[in-house]
Amino acid sequence: MMRSRYLLGAAALATSVAIATPVLAQDATAAPTVDQPADAQASSTPPASDEIVVTASRIAQSPIAAQPTQAITAETIAKRGYTNLGMALLELPVFSVPGNSPVGGQGFGSAGQTFVNMYNLGAQRTLTLVNGNRFVSSASSSLFGPVAGSPVDFSTLPVNLVERVETVSVGGAPIYGSDAIAGTVNVILKRNYQGLSFAGQSGISERGRGGTYNVSGLVGQNFAEERGNITLSLQYDKQNGIPTSEIFYQSGDAPFFTRAQPGKPFQQQLYYGGQRYAVFTNTGMPMVDDGIPILSGRPSSAITDAKGRALFFGANGLLTPFNNGEITGQSLIQAGGDGFRIRDFGNFLVDSSRFSGTALFHYDFSNSLRFSGEAWYGRSVATNLRDQPYYNTALFGGAGSNNGNLVLSTDNPFLSAADRATIVSSLAANGQPTDTFYLTRANTDLATGRFRSATDLYRIVGGLDGDIHLGDRLLTWEIKGNYGRSNTKTTARELVTKNFFNAINAVRDASGNIACAPGYTDATIPTISATCAPLNIFGVNQASQAAMNYVTAVATPKQQNVQADLIADVKGDLIKLPAGFVKFVLGFEHRNESTKFDPGLFYYGEPNGDGTRTQYGNSIPIDPVAGSYHTNEFFTELNVPLVSGDMHVPLIHSLELQGAARYVRNSMTGGFWAYTGGGKYAPFKGLTLRGNYTRSLRAPAITELFAPIGQVFSAANDPCDSRYITGGPNPSKRAANCAAAGLPANFTSNVVDYTAAGRSGGNPNLQNEIGNSWTAGGVLEPKFIPGVRLSGDYVHIDVKNEVASLGLVDVMNACYDSADYPNTPFCGSFARNAAGQVASFTTGYYNIGIERFRGIQGSFAYILPFTRLGASESAGTLSVGVNYLHTIEHYYRVGSGDIQYKVGTTQEPKDNFTANVNYDNGGFNLMWQSIYNGPTRINVNVPDSNYEYPRIGAYWMFNTSAGYDLSDRFNIRLIVNNVLDKKVPLPFLVSANRYYDAFLGRSFRVSVGFKL
Repeated sequence: MMRSRYLLGAAALATSVAIATPVLAQDATAAPTVDQPADAQASSTPPASDEIVVTASRIAQSPIAAQPTQAITAETIAKRGYTNLGMALLELPVFSVPGNSPVGGQGFGSAGQTFVNMYNLGAQRTLTLVNGNRFVSSASSSLFGPVAGSPVDFSTLPVNLVERVETVSVGGAPIYGSDAIAGTVNVILKRNYQGLSFAGQSGISERGRGGTYNVSGLVGQNFAEERGNITLSLQYDKQNGIPTSEIFYQSGDAPFFTRAQPGKPFQQQLYYGGQRYAVFTNTGMPMVDDGIPILSGRPSSAITDAKGRALFFGANGLLTPFNNGEITGQSLIQAGGDGFRIRDFGNFLVDSSRFSGTALFHYDFSNSLRFSGEAWYGRSVATNLRDQPYYNTALFGGAGSNNGNLVLSTDNPFLSAADRATIVSSLAANGQPTDTFYLTRANTDLATGRFRSATDLYRIVGGLDGDIHLGDRLLTWEIKGNYGRSNTKTTARELVTKNFFNAINAVRDASGNIACAPGYTDATIPTISATCAPLNIFGVNQASQAAMNYVTAVATPKQQNVQADLIADVKGDLIKLPAGFVKFVLGFEHRNESTKFDPGLFYYGEPNGDGTRTQYGNSIPIDPVAGSYHTNEFFTELNVPLVSGDMHVPLIHSLELQGAARYVRNSMTGGFWAYTGGGKYAPFKGLTLRGNYTRSLRAPAITELFAPIGQVFSAANDPCDSRYITGGPNPSKRAANCAAAGLPANFTSNVVDYTAAGRSGGNPNLQNEIGNSWTAGGVLEPKFIPGVRLSGDYVHIDVKNEVASLGLVDVMNACYDSADYPNTPFCGSFARNAAGQVASFTTGYYNIGIERFRGIQGSFAYILPFTRLGASESAGTLSVGVNYLHTIEHYYRVGSGDIQYKVGTTQEPKDNFTANVNYDNGGFNLMWQSIYNGPTRINVNVPDSNYEYPRIGAYWMFNTSAGYDLSDRFNIRLIVNNVLDKKVPLPFLVSANRYYDAFLGRSFRVSVGFKL
């Protein structure tokens, strides 16, 4: 309780996001001007100029871009209290659940990192810029990393330094280069900041979980008669983690789906009481042979008592009858009972802390020569609290192997006399030798899955720009260099199998003390202690610290990403037309990207002398990854005004054409032309119609190109399993092919619930992904309703040559859905054993995918100063902003496999919007936010008849905040998320990111700020 009070008592800068506000000039601080102002600001001040620079172009132009654009300002960030820009962007409907964030599962070596994912096309297809420049990625290049590509970790960006965040749908590749297939996000930082400010924020949920606090300082000063400025930002942020066991609908007690009991009209039934795996427990289950202890709720290989009841070791290490719980249609899973609570071993929210120090500076040598620079340092430390443990079970190998059942002596001195007698009796009754028995176990007390990732980020940017006057024409030139490096070190305690086997082979020595059996050989890798100590494997947390130290090694994989970028361009007026100057940009960019992943001694494994390696623990050997590529890029833009308002052409207030092209020469993938063309047409003032066509690219990531072939584990929805045999583009063809493979119609595949071992790696022959996209829409600002702005755009994105790591489910679907079965090469990518279970597979990266997204996005904004209604200035201003996305279609296909639909899932509802209502009056502000997620389905790729509850209803979330300026120097704000304490919707299988506040419950944040 004291901790909670402390957290609530701390203070902070409210950093938050509402929904989109107008895009502003990159170097302006003027009022809102552009097309999607969803959190409409209380100001109605006109822009400082009718030509500004937005992320959609390097050319200064009219404030309405040819592509859909959105922006989040510092003011709207403050109203929602976010200290992580990536989490803030999730409130914009165009952003879907990312591949990695502080919420939910973490990619190995990437705990706490936050990527952004426009249109759910993948974080690797959203380009992130800071002040228009690329930013080095912190993503791991290991095969076990969270996502391919080079996404930027938004948690490293200092919120107190942000002026606004601009987003542009498609169109970015010809302007900025690779990765902008879905869109471009540009984080614009404050410029010419003057003063000194401090801020603090603290928050916690109503149930005392997820405490957070943030402190920050910002100082800036102009000098040299306003020709120069230096600004320094310091920020520290701390987030307390939450394991899934503390969130009911994420925990082992939550309802869950698995195979229905016989006679049900559906295949997947919702069970209550919590998911339990009866094949092992975290205390250990003894067995008479190398099998599975419980099958369909009945003893199989389990040691039983005189009444025939299966036994397992209780937490205290003594045998006790096993509670089977409720029998389900899945023979290995029960509802409730004493089986393993697998869902308790994960993260709802990781534990993290972040520090950033950023300096911005610029100096004008003259009116025509200017210097600017940035210096960055950031350190992020995040802890993955829990993950699945290492298992010893017949599902993952034969007895005595790294992952197979443990083989133990019945004379083990940690057994009580009574338990030893029970085990020996059961062995004898089953005709087995009585000197050894088998044990299956989830080793949660020996290897928790906890790891800590520490990332140090360094970045420096410097450049010169100036003006050249050629008669009545003004040309502006710029040259800028950008260097960034990200170093990540992950630390994890891992179980060393050889020492583990030595330690559990316990005996009594000549003095009667329990000791390791003589004759053992230690593992070659150093462990915390080199002295063998006997380990009590019965029960949970029964092992001594000496034994734990002997069986544990500290693993330290390391990751380094380096980016170097040099860009030069010249822009200005080309020729003058009646409607104005034709403007152009011409430039060159050279970029070098390199990455290096070192798994460290433990994960790399022990060399065998023949080129192979043996794993030290239950983790398969992980290969190092290293590689680099460079690009030489030439780009140009052209903006052609054909008609302007002062020409008074009937039915044409203005007409403008835009185009851009970029030639990218990549050292790995060769040459590629990216281009875009579009225009804007205003039949009258207040209505602008626009359209755009873009050809874009994403170059393969270094991981995809250079990752060595290595062993991986994967689960998959086996298409021949009775739960999925009715899926695919042609269910009858799938069923016929599965039957031809000798699999019965009621087949149950273990790989649906348990992983199989296979091999995967990179492909240096990969080519660029290609995006062909177009948008069409418009912006309406009716004169007869002052303060109203409406925008709507159709967005169509087709991606071909998508780089896909053919996962097990992909190759299996492609095999059994093929009209050419069994001759398609995908059928040779995996093998089944005599029982039909998947025994092995081989996958890798290929340009083999296609993806299509079609949607309509729109916004509405209304600003109403009450003076418009005849009230006094003291009455204040009301503003309303809405941002909406309707996804018409979204699917992908890998090779000749079946089409997989994305839209309609909880990750991507067909309809969602965010609406903000703001009231501002002097120093007082009140905001009410409504977030809507439309109805979704559990699985859009199988018939609804597969599930007892196939659909999830529409969902509303309400948040609010109130702020007050106690003086012109001091302010305070209270933020309440999930005001109504809305619960997660039935049947609870929903995205932790999208429904974060519902899982967390009602939560509070308090912030204060002080400025000199």
